[in-house]
Amino acid sequence: MDTVLIPTSPELTESDIQLLSGYAKQLGKARSLPRKAVRSGQNLSKKKGHGIELQEVRPYVASDEVRHMDWRVTARTGTPHTRVYTEDMEHRTCIICNLSKDAYFGTQTTFISSRLVQIAALIGWRHYQLRNPLGMITSVGHDAEVIPTITNWQAWSERLASLTQIINRPHGKASFSMPNQLKLKGTNLLILSDQLQIDDINRARLARLAQHNRVHWVSLEDTNTFLIPDGVYQFNSQNTTQQISQANRDIAQQRYLEQESHHQKLLSSIGITKLTFSVNDSPVSLVKTLLSMGVVH
Repeated sequence: MDTVLIPTSPELTESDIQLLSGYAKQLGKARSLPRKAVRSGQNLSKKKGHGIELQEVRPYVASDEVRHMDWRVTARTGTPHTRVYTEDMEHRTCIICNLSKDAYFGTQTTFISSRLVQIAALIGWRHYQLRNPLGMITSVGHDAEVIPTITNWQAWSERLASLTQIINRPHGKASFSMPNQLKLKGTNLLILSDQLQIDDINRARLARLAQHNRVHWVSLEDTNTFLIPDGVYQFNSQNTTQQISQANRDIAQQRYLEQESHHQKLLSSIGITKLTFSVNDSPVSLVKTLLSMGVVH
């Protein structure tokens, strides 16, 4: 049995987190995307670096700068092409990992909470191996920890493992929250969360971050949730039973779809891209997909 795809327990240990470092070496190269220009006062701020070199020539997309058009390739192919440059710089990334109580659930391979933590671990170990700086903000309920730059990787492993403990489930909040006054600029910000609610305060905080950083929201879903057979179920963390029927499954699925649609529109309105994957996909394949999309470095 592949213990990465199907862990022996959804409660991951520090050793489970550290074993993922071997998989991080096999993730391959990331796709380079043009970095979104961000505003600082009235001026456009650019990436810090010591030089610029041509990385690739590719088809033009609407967000590309016209000044980087490759007119020779455009004339030869008859299709607009642009030049993509890479700067000699460190790739700074920050991961925000927020979990609701519903994340501590799964029907086939593992819990959503465990898979999100595995994704965070793979990205973390990749940054460690590439010597790129990585920050992390983790939160279950009101228990938030901010690490501007990870230096103690053992403590980081312990923290990630602790997020998967089922004892956290009662403390998970449906609404996303993050610390105020995060001073991030020019950062690749990756939010790993199953939460579908954002209040006005945290919406404003996310909007400010999206002005100065490239922000992606990655979530997982378990579509088998709405295929549970009829019956009476008792969950380990509850003392009461719950009747599952076609009627309440349909109601729950409709509510989820409405919340998901509203959440995606809200994020899009403030410049954040949301990506949703299946919890039953391998964390390695998920991170490879994020690399191929240029979401992570």
